This record gives sequence, C-alpha cells and structure tokens, in this order.
Amino acid sequence: MSIAIHRFVLKHRLSIVHIGSFHRLEAEVPSWIDPKLIQSELVSRLHSWWASNCGQSGIPDRQDFDPIRHKDLLPSLMISEAVHDPFRIRYRLVGTRVVAVTGFDFTGRFLDELLGENASEPWMEHYASIYRMRVPLFGRVTEATISGSTFSYDFGIVPVRHGGDEVKQFISVEDYFGFQLISAGLRPWPQQS
Repeated sequence: MSIAIHRFVLKHRLSIVHIGSFHRLEAEVPSWIDPKLIQSELVSRLHSWWASNCGQSGIPDRQDFDPIRHKDLLPSLMISEAVHDPFRIRYRLVGTRVVAVTGFDFTGRFLDELLGENASEPWMEHYASIYRMRVPLFGRVTEATISGSTFSYDFGIVPVRHGGDEVKQFISVEDYFGFQLISAGLRPWPQQS
C-alpha cells in the first residue's frame, strides 16, 4: 500500500480492512480507492477509461473523455469543477438518470449548498481528498426512502485536468442498479437557494 493511501487513511480516521491482497477503507459510508473492489459495471468502465488515459501527468485531460464513446454512462454521469477560495464543487453537467433519481437538476449548483446540515455522506471531504491525492474514489451509499426502507447505489469519482497538470474537474458516475424512483420513494434532496 502506498504512502499516499496511508496518509489518506490517517487524515480521515479510517480503518483498513485487509481482505487477502485487497484493502478496503471503512467509514460510516464505505468508500475506497482500490479499483479491485468495484462491483458496479458503470463505475468500472469509468475507472478503466481513467486508468488508460492518465499519461505523464498521472491524470487524464477532460478533453480526452469523448461522450460519444461513453453513451451508456451519460445518464448516470456528472461532471463537476473545483472552485477555490474556499474550495467548492460546482456541477457543470448532471445526467438524466441522476436527475430522475434525485428529483431535480442541480447543474450549475454548488455541492455545499445542496448538502444541508445533516448530510450523511462526507461529499466535500471526498472531493477535497481526490483533489489533493489525484486518485479516484469509489464507494457505496445507502439512502433512506419515504417508506422507511433503504436503497443503495455505488459511485465512482475520477479527477481530470483541463489543460496543464492541476486537477480542474471531476467525472463521476452513480450506478443505481435499476432502482426506480416510484418503486421506493427516495427522500428528496434539500433544494436550498
């Protein structure tokens, strides 16, 4: 395991679970940086693109992501950008499947404005870590539904350049595994202004 991974684990007070040659980070909501633990085909395809396009800078350039070649990912895809002073995430593109499941289109919105005070997943911390470490992050989120049951989905977030060597944007995908909003009634995100 690399020094960067150990620093990430210590910084976020996570524990490492050793499963044979695999290492999984344990937090309240499971997230990991080891691509061998990916279970979602959509997340796996995004990571494969990322890994095969890293080049000398260690991360791909956003212009190398051709939406035509990844049509199957587009409904579940989000593209966001890092904004500084303070560090924030603004969504530039939100796929139609993401809009259908969350209940609204948050294109152009800032992540910290959407989360509210009781966010169950540390999304801002995830993006900040990906930005600093220049590595993808994967995970599984379980959300409560109006009916009192739960629904889980997998996610993958990969950092990308936009010219130069600095991380400027993120491409992420959420795999809802066939979940239909009407089947369970996902609790809506707060739509703060």
